[in-house]
Amino acid sequence: MIDKQAIYHKTPKGVEAIANRQSGLAPKLRSLLIMIDGKRGYTELAAMSLVVGDCEQMLLQLAQDGFIEPVGGAVPASTASAHAVSSMANTEPAPLMVVSLPEAKRFTARLLTDLLGPSAEVLCMKIETAKNLAEFVAAVKRAREIVRDVKGNSGAENFIAQVELHTPGS
Repeated sequence: MIDKQAIYHKTPKGVEAIANRQSGLAPKLRSLLIMIDGKRGYTELAAMSLVVGDCEQMLLQLAQDGFIEPVGGAVPASTASAHAVSSMANTEPAPLMVVSLPEAKRFTARLLTDLLGPSAEVLCMKIETAKNLAEFVAAVKRAREIVRDVKGNSGAENFIAQVELHTPGS
């Protein structure tokens, strides 16, 4: 069971997993890992990850796999013993969402509007008029920079994490 009172941060393995997209992490776990910054508590992470899935289970999985740990200490013994049981369980990743480019564009435009309000209009138009995945990705990269300027690094990371879950081929 995960300690819902603890604040978690990425271990060196977790930092490497974010830097290296080939870490083998399921997209939902990677998205949650991106949101973990050593400042947010369980309640905030759970609220931010509603679209991703069961926050408690995913935090437990990240802790068991050594990607996160409580700030100021190692993973609690109960988590370590749960890892032994979990490693015997079926570890098949959750099924991935199949998303079309039009769906991805709609989702991203709505997300930008929620984050930036009316000032997102030009960014949304660039995203909505993207003719292919390459143009969409280029527009999202530009949007990430604007979100970073307005909402900070954690806001930009959260934006990208959510967009990645709704991008074709992610």
